[in-house]
Amino acid sequence: MRIKSVKSIGKKPVYDLSINSDEYDKQQYTLANGVVSHNTGAYYSSDAIWIIGRQQEKVDKEITGYHFIINIEKSRHVREKSKIPVTVTFEGGISKWSGLMDVAERGGYLVKPTIGWYEAINPATGEVLSTNKMRAKEIHDSSEFWLMMFEKTDLASYIKNSYTMTSGPLMGDDSEVNIKEILTDD
Repeated sequence: MRIKSVKSIGKKPVYDLSINSDEYDKQQYTLANGVVSHNTGAYYSSDAIWIIGRQQEKVDKEITGYHFIINIEKSRHVREKSKIPVTVTFEGGISKWSGLMDVAERGGYLVKPTIGWYEAINPATGEVLSTNKMRAKEIHDSSEFWLMMFEKTDLASYIKNSYTMTSGPLMGDDSEVNIKEILTDD
């Protein structure tokens, strides 16, 4: 492979390397901090790639904060394609219970029996946990509500199973024994 051109880009020592190739009209590589990347090469060598989107949180027409959605594009610890909602207000910072409404609704822990109203449900038993229907405002930052949900349901396990990667051996101990038997059996 012969380098066709080297161009300085920006103020830091980063270069765009282009080569001629019979297979491709032009291949591009990026050299930054001593690491060469070919198009999406940085994607494969990254431990985590999170893409963060945001929506405005408004009261009437005044912006009071933002709803962020963290899209897990790639991770070695969190399930890929997960979406983690986080609410941040100018007045209170990151909401302690932020994102739980979305997660609880997705898992069947919160249902909307009518438009604009919610009920807490234990999906394992089908039991309705809330005595009254509630509005989102009543649930969103209510420590009392969320502590009750964690106490009376397996919501914590649902969250852990929804977002974390499994860990442990790929093959159980018995598989190793079977493989040894197969390899030594004539």
